[in-house]
This record gives sequence, structure tokens and C-alpha cells, in this order.
Amino acid sequence: MKHNIVTFAAITVFALSGIIFWETDFLWPVFILIILLYIGATSYGSFKIQSNYFLKSVNVGKTKGIALTFDDGPNPETTPKVLEILKEKGVKATFFVIGKNAILYPDLLRQIHEEGHVIANHSFSHHYLIGFFSSKKLKNDLAHCNEVIRDVIGKTPLFFRPPFGVTNPRYASVLKELQLDSIGWSLRSLDTRANNKYQIINKIISELNARDIILLHDHLQVTADSLADIIEHCQQKGHKIVPLHQLIQKEPYDQN
Repeated sequence: MKHNIVTFAAITVFALSGIIFWETDFLWPVFILIILLYIGATSYGSFKIQSNYFLKSVNVGKTKGIALTFDDGPNPETTPKVLEILKEKGVKATFFVIGKNAILYPDLLRQIHEEGHVIANHSFSHHYLIGFFSSKKLKNDLAHCNEVIRDVIGKTPLFFRPPFGVTNPRYASVLKELQLDSIGWSLRSLDTRANNKYQIINKIISELNARDIILLHDHLQVTADSLADIIEHCQQKGHKIVPLHQLIQKEPYDQN
């Protein structure tokens, strides 16, 4: 991936700079500059899932339409409201659930599935330090989430969204081993920062494009409050809301 290319380029430039500037006063400033640029590029790649720096994520659709995705549920206070609105509007969405929440609310997870929505993996712990987990610990965490989902709905997810949208080389190897597809987004609603529903609505409507994968969170009341208006505005602008797996043309569950 891009990380390997950047690393190779940085090492090459570092070596060449050592030869060129060896007997000059520029040697250490050049070395420091290369190191800082490398750290900057790697940090950007870690936090910008759309850059596909460490692994390739699906960040935009392949067919006409847009998809609604919800992270961090299920939540007993707000997810039912989200489901009610989706049912009323005849819209199917994808829920990237946290495993520890799914264990607490299996009936809610079952309801999401039975109402025709896709359930996907958003890690078991959603730990704020998950980006620093070892490969073994990360694999166990993601596999545990899949097991929880499978035990409730009888299907094993193939879609995974990294918590906080942060990736690293360990994700690349673990996702390959677990045969999970990394799913990003092309339009972030910023609902986690919104003070009212109008901020979310205006953010989405002003930036909405065909084939967008929209990032929302079903554990937030402000998101639930804004959802009906979001759907109506999207449809008024001529955008058909379709299931994520249809938009990206990938199977959401293991067929074995």
C-alpha cells in the first residue's frame, strides 16, 4: 500500500541525502526534515481513512444512489427511534455495531436485522487505544465482535469500520486474515459535534453527492432528531437511498 511506497521513498531519499550532504552543514537539517515529513505523512494516513494509506477501504459507492451508515450502537434510547424513522421512510441502512453493546442489547440487534438492515463490525471494545493494540489483541477484539453478532442473527459480517476511522499496518494484516472489508465513508455528518439537528442536515445537504457513503451515529439523540429531515432532503434532491452492500456491490455476510 501507500505506506510501503512512502517508507521506501523516505529511506531512499535519506540515504541519498547522506551521500550528497555528508560534508556540509545541511546534513542534519535535511535528515530532520525527511523524518518530520515521514511522520507527518504517516500520521495523516493513519487518521484519514480515505487516503488508503495502510489498507484499501471502500469509501464511495460504485452504483447510483447513496447509503446511510450508523456507528456505535446499538443504544436502547436512540436506536429504536432511528429504526422507527427508517421503517416509516422505507429506507434500509447499515449499522456498524460495537460488540459490547450488542451483548447488552441482543433484542435490539435482532430487531435491526429482522427489519432488513445490515449489521457490520465496529470492533468489540471500541477502546480509545485500539490503534495501539497488538495484532493478536486486535484480531481477538474484531473476531469477538463477529462472534457476538453471529450468535444473535446467525450471520457473520464481512464489513468492518475501524473505530475513529484510524488505521495502521496491523489492521491491514488482521482484516486480511479475518476476511473483512474495511468500509470508510465519503461524507461525514459531524453529528458527534452538532449542537442541533440543523447543523447535521445542512452539513449533509450542502455536500451531498451521488454514490456517497454517509457516516452517522445511532447512539446520538441529535442524529435521531435529524434523520427524517435528512432522508426527505436527500430524496428531494433526487438521490435514491440504497443499502450499502448494493451501493458498493459487495456481500455483507459470509455465505459459508
